[in-house]
Amino acid sequence: MKPVILAEKPSQAKAYADAFSVRRHEGYLELLPSPIFSEGAYITWGIGHLVELKEPKEYDPKWAKWSLASLPILPERYEFQVAKGKTKQFAIVKKLIKGTDTVINACDVDISL
Repeated sequence: MKPVILAEKPSQAKAYADAFSVRRHEGYLELLPSPIFSEGAYITWGIGHLVELKEPKEYDPKWAKWSLASLPILPERYEFQVAKGKTKQFAIVKKLIKGTDTVINACDVDISL
């Protein structure tokens, strides 16, 4: 199986791929076999955050309007959703990850705030 390298953004993925021979695909790059990746590899990326926590109002309508009285907002179980406008890239990343047994996290090392 080809490993999947997950970059944080397209420009970062391109910078990694510049060291290899590649085929371009929509939403990812395919690294051709090389001494480092004997079977090749895939590089894909996020576009900022691909998933996010659901809005408070989606857990409970009483949290639709913010007030000090409703704080803290602590749902029984936090739920995630694909961020608006990022469904296509999320599907590409998901498909690639499901088809491998190795994912290399090549995202930024900083803490996103």
